[in-house]
Amino acid sequence: MIGIYDSGLGGLSVWRELRQYTSAQLLYFGDTSHVPYGEKSPAQLEGYFWDIVGFFLSQGCQGVVVACNTSSALVLPRVEGKVRVPVFGIIESAVRATLEVSNGRIGVLATRGTAESGAYQRAFSQASPSAQVFVESAPRLVPLVEQGQVKEQITRQALREYVEPLMAQGIDTLLLGCTHYPFLQETIGELVGEDVHIVNPAPQLAVQVAEVFPNLVKGNEKEPSKETQFWVSGDPHTFKTTAELLLQERLPAVGFHHMAGEKI
Repeated sequence: MIGIYDSGLGGLSVWRELRQYTSAQLLYFGDTSHVPYGEKSPAQLEGYFWDIVGFFLSQGCQGVVVACNTSSALVLPRVEGKVRVPVFGIIESAVRATLEVSNGRIGVLATRGTAESGAYQRAFSQASPSAQVFVESAPRLVPLVEQGQVKEQITRQALREYVEPLMAQGIDTLLLGCTHYPFLQETIGELVGEDVHIVNPAPQLAVQVAEVFPNLVKGNEKEPSKETQFWVSGDPHTFKTTAELLLQERLPAVGFHHMAGEKI
């Protein structure tokens, strides 16, 4: 079993890719009582990480996918080497996927936490020193996706405000630096036009995870994969309803996990 977590619905953009590559049973956890992560401190995010990892390990997970750019940027450097199972972040996959298509002028749309961490600026500088990287903080987008407002005018207007400064820099590639943003990709595409590559790093991350568990790669399995388990720290009904709207498919029942130290 592989555990996947995010602050809420965004990590489902990673889940829907990962299930295409692995036959492992997947356990998805949306920490909806703490969404959005982009406004939380590194110490808070690390606390959530350990609580969720403890839950995953209690369920028998053999790997953890941090399907959140903010946690990947702020938490993983703090916990490196401290977890007894493989832990996968999204920053490395995102940089690799972007450099495969970019000509060197890269825009990154991200949460405030990710933007201010400097994680993408550093990662691109190390991987491709000549690349020019422009990062735009977009704090209004995660709440809009969590509300299922992916096509509404208010969302288009927010996206326009965040994308225009990047377009003014002459970017040739736009990295979706938050796992919530692929659910806005259609509108983003309309705003940036066909000449700008839009990079959703989820497929690259899914391949990376599958490579570490070759015996669980689709086609190598001895048994059919089992249905994903879905859990949240907030209201299961709200999560299920909005997730089904975003994914355009039915989900099984969603469970509730009480986060340690939180008020009920």
